[in-house]
Amino acid sequence: MKFRYSAPAVMIAAVIVVVATISVVSNAISHRMVASFETGQFALMSSMLQSKFRGAEGKAIATAETIAAMPAVRKAFSDKNRAELLAATQEPFRVQHEKYGISQAQFHIAPAESFLRVHRPESFGDDQSKFRQMVVEVNREKSIRKGIEITTSGVGIFGTMPMSDASGGAVGSFEVGMEIGPLLDELKKAYGFELALFIDEKTLRETAKSMKADIFSDQNRVGPYVKFYSTHPELLRSLVTDADIGITEDSHYMRDSGGVPHGVLLQPVYNYAKKQIGVVAVAANFSQTRSADGQAVAWQTLLGVLSAVLLIGVILVVVRGMLLRPLEVLSTHTSALADGETGPEALRSEEWCDEMQALANHCARLAKRAESSKGDAA
Repeated sequence: MKFRYSAPAVMIAAVIVVVATISVVSNAISHRMVASFETGQFALMSSMLQSKFRGAEGKAIATAETIAAMPAVRKAFSDKNRAELLAATQEPFRVQHEKYGISQAQFHIAPAESFLRVHRPESFGDDQSKFRQMVVEVNREKSIRKGIEITTSGVGIFGTMPMSDASGGAVGSFEVGMEIGPLLDELKKAYGFELALFIDEKTLRETAKSMKADIFSDQNRVGPYVKFYSTHPELLRSLVTDADIGITEDSHYMRDSGGVPHGVLLQPVYNYAKKQIGVVAVAANFSQTRSADGQAVAWQTLLGVLSAVLLIGVILVVVRGMLLRPLEVLSTHTSALADGETGPEALRSEEWCDEMQALANHCARLAKRAESSKGDAA
């Protein structure tokens, strides 16, 4: 085994192992940082969605309380005067609709008989007690309720409150509702998300009798749900499949669509009574984070290769230039001395390291001693 070959090989192998290990660990840390950032993005998506829904609930009940507190409204409803009630509520409803997106306002007589739909005054008198459990509960418990509920016309967020006459006697309830579709559109406009609401098909069929039948088409069906609303139907169709949607708790995953990576968040949708009635999907373009991760890996790999090449070059220069070459020269001199020769001319060791210069000095002393011995023998 020659030191000339074995020593550099060992050191080069060590350099490669160390650089490779550092690169792998660095890439793993980079991946973990990206994963942590994406997890934070999913949490942010969830927070924004829930904040939007809670805000809509608060807005609905606040509007209901404002309108219900108007003396003219209380009197007309207590007197069961539909014409006066409509006259008293039409303008406030119009203002709330234009400013805050309120889409429905309805008065009920217990348990859940529609007395007046402010948004559709020509339709009244229908009994909704079989499917408007929020209204039934408000009239029974005489307390406020708010949340998501399925109605004959679809799905909305409602704030419902009991109403009483001047003497405090119960006269029925009043509710204000907001459609979910515009809320999802607002989230898309504000944050660039794509969203879709999926509702349990059986429940929707049984309740939303006035909805168009085309919503129950095969194209809209995803597992046991139908797509009630979507900000980007084609994209969400590729991102949310039958295998994904069967959830009972929050779930998120990554999926490519058209070569673009998307982060998809799925959350159960509950009605006011905390019963799951559907799933909402939120998708965000994660191409920037994935691109940054890929670039980081590429740069780290390139840096690792360049570091390895540089270190290998340094090893070869040090071993061959500062160690092997001086040893070769010294070997020639000591070999000549061993053969009884005085050796070549004086060593030029000024540029050698101190240890090699010491060996060179020893060789020079041996050469002088050998030369002196020859002179004495002569």
